[in-house]
This record gives sequence, structure tokens and C-alpha cells, in this order.
Amino acid sequence: MTDPITPSARYVLKESLGELRAAVEGVPAEALNWRPGGEETNSIAVLATHVMHSTRSWLAIAVGAPLPERDRPSEFLVTEDDPLALLRLVDEMSAQCTVLLRDADDVDWSATRGTHARPAKKAGDGSWQPGQEEVPAAYAILHALEHLGQHVAHCSLTRQLWENR
Repeated sequence: MTDPITPSARYVLKESLGELRAAVEGVPAEALNWRPGGEETNSIAVLATHVMHSTRSWLAIAVGAPLPERDRPSEFLVTEDDPLALLRLVDEMSAQCTVLLRDADDVDWSATRGTHARPAKKAGDGSWQPGQEEVPAAYAILHALEHLGQHVAHCSLTRQLWENR
């Protein structure tokens, strides 16, 4: 029997990336950096930027590809004044994510992947202190898709709030 995980993951990825694109496409420039609940909430620009970098990183872990460069804290400081630039980022990184899963038919989902440096906790000074963890490939693919879905919903809701404010 063919492993159903990879084709299913491709389907969910494609669906979620399409929903993210729809949430970002056509957003006016003034909405990109709007934070619906003040400084403690994230803008469409922050959400889209963060989730694309996160998804690409977790998919790389899942399939055993080299980790891309990433500066997680800077993803939450992003401001964008050009709607087309944000859409290009989404499109370019969506293509990279799609490629990661395109050739993943022989992934051993039970394999433990190499150590993944990630922010483990916030230090007293507000900085992120990197942690080290090893994760199963199956966890990495599930986390990538679950996290993507959550932030796609956040982007969609933020857009709806902007349009109905």
C-alpha cells in the first residue's frame, strides 16, 4: 500500500496556501500593518511572513532537507506598505514549500530528525533563548500544517475585521 501521508500533506498544504493567498490578495496597503487588538495582536503582514517562514522550516525538518536561514524574532517586527510585495513573498515561499513536499514520497515518517534550534522560551529581557530538540518527521509535518492552518485563519479573521471595522 502506498503511504497516504505525503499525498494528504500535499493536499492540505495546497489548500491552506490557497486560503492564505486569498486572505492577503487585494488587501489595501493601510490594512497590512493594522493590529485589530492593539500592539498585543499581529497584523496581516506579520502573520503571513511568520507563517510562511515557519511552514518552510518545519517542512524542511519533516522531509530531512537543510534548514533555511530564519530570524524568527524579526518576523514579528515586519511592516509592509506594498500589498504586492507581501503577495510575492507568499507566492515565492509557497512555491518553496510545495517543492519540499514534491519529492517526499519516500520519507520515513517515524525517523527522528536532527536537532532543530528553535525559541524555547522568552528570557527576562524579552529575548528568545534558543532551545534544542529532536523531533519525529511525523510531528514536523503535522505541526507545519496545523500551525499554517491556525495562522491562515488568523489572517482571514484579521482581514474580515479590517473590512468590517
